[in-house]
Amino acid sequence: MVQWSNRNGYEWCEILDIDSMVGRLLQPDLRPGKWAGEDIRKAMGYFTKENRRHDDQRRGVTLVHNDLGGSAGVSPAISISFQPILPGEKLAFHRHNYVAIYYWVEGEGYTANDDEGIDREETRVYWKAGDVTISPAWVNHAHVCTSKEPALQLAIHDFPELCYRRAMMSEDPDGHENLRHMVKGVVPSFNNLDSPEDLAKRSQKISIKTTVK
Repeated sequence: MVQWSNRNGYEWCEILDIDSMVGRLLQPDLRPGKWAGEDIRKAMGYFTKENRRHDDQRRGVTLVHNDLGGSAGVSPAISISFQPILPGEKLAFHRHNYVAIYYWVEGEGYTANDDEGIDREETRVYWKAGDVTISPAWVNHAHVCTSKEPALQLAIHDFPELCYRRAMMSEDPDGHENLRHMVKGVVPSFNNLDSPEDLAKRSQKISIKTTVK
């Protein structure tokens, strides 16, 4: 490896030869993995009608492969999670800049996919156990369980790759005040219907921490 001095730059910034850079791109292979179904069910048993992420938000568990060194996924590009939805429950509209693919393990219901966050019949995708549905990136969507038994969703997302590029964004639940960037936190809305005063207030919420030695 050839490494040159960067004494006039920052200590965490290096100058390397191309072969050394390529060597850093090569990552060790992942070991084959398994997450036992009974353990996943037991973990999901923690969540009840009253016990969830926030008052009107989702509940669920995610699968993580520790060979990724702290990344929240089962592979460098894929995340898998399970989410139960109770009978009659309607989850809040939300959106994100990654794709969501859903395999419906149990139950029956529909997903409303609507840019304006409105539950309209023409935007609904109805599903039952065994179906696969998709909500494209940055489309507002909300899940509703219409069956007498809980629905169980297996969700596949591609956000680990976006996280690696520090590019993941979400709006959860629906509302410009909840627009967030994974690094910067709350970000201003790009909606031109907002007044300059509102945009200024939201801009002040952004917290950027930079340490320079």
